[in-house]
Amino acid sequence: MQFPAQLGSMWRFFKDSSYGFTASLISYFAVVLPRKIALSLGAFLGGVAYRLASEQRAIAEKHINLSLELKDGISAKGVVHRCFRNLGKNFIEFVRFPHTSSGKNREIVTFEGKAHIDRALAQGKGAIILTGHFGNWELLAASLVEQVGPLTPIARRLRSRRLDDLVRSWREAAGYSTIDRDSAARDILRCLKRNELIGVLADVDTSVEGVFVDFFGRPAHTPYSPVAIALKTRAPVLPTFIIRQPDDSHRVIVEPPLELKMTGDRDQDALVNTQMFTEIIESYVRRYPEQWIWMHERWKRQPGDVIES
Repeated sequence: MQFPAQLGSMWRFFKDSSYGFTASLISYFAVVLPRKIALSLGAFLGGVAYRLASEQRAIAEKHINLSLELKDGISAKGVVHRCFRNLGKNFIEFVRFPHTSSGKNREIVTFEGKAHIDRALAQGKGAIILTGHFGNWELLAASLVEQVGPLTPIARRLRSRRLDDLVRSWREAAGYSTIDRDSAARDILRCLKRNELIGVLADVDTSVEGVFVDFFGRPAHTPYSPVAIALKTRAPVLPTFIIRQPDDSHRVIVEPPLELKMTGDRDQDALVNTQMFTEIIESYVRRYPEQWIWMHERWKRQPGDVIES
């Protein structure tokens, strides 16, 4: 689960060397202020980023116009603005992790369908939490650890060592750490053998191996690692999403485990099941478009493109 990497789109106007200092300064105010006021600060910062990050704003508006049929006077510009404000709130909640007392998240995060996870873990094979860069996915990780059990998300390290160290400390304060995406296989198997949860975000175009599936009517290069892990380990896959509510509480929805298609054809299974995963993620983005990362270049790579090594 990679939150700060996507927030890089918001904070692009800061130089890399100042990431750590800027995050620390914001963290200070996020902690000393009451939650409601701190979230207002986050929304304000998101609004500032919306105005300054013109390139990311334009990308997001283009993606929304190509993907959604907006009605009732809703504009792509308005959705993008709310998206940036939501990311600002996410960031504030994230940096408060080291100062959030044990059990505190229960006051703002409720679960629906948690029994699906309990039944999945009862099989003794661990479980895969499938989600996307949706809602506040770092708070989802913290809440799963607090209310369900051990969780290890798969992520990549940040380019800035200083920021990466800071982010790691925030996650560890919330009771979880990540597996490095580029060397994950062995650690994933160990976690699942211990009957723990693995967190996978499968909604971005990254350098990992993947397949092209339909996402909002266009081919999108999508990692098939969730499928590969599930087919190899037989660990149940549970789509799980956290949704910010109007009062800034959060609702987590855990869906029943997916029934994977297993034909014996590895390539076909990867394609069909990745498409199934992607359709579920798309359904949530359609319902709550302001809670997804439209500024990500989701459709940058297309079938037939020559990828330079």
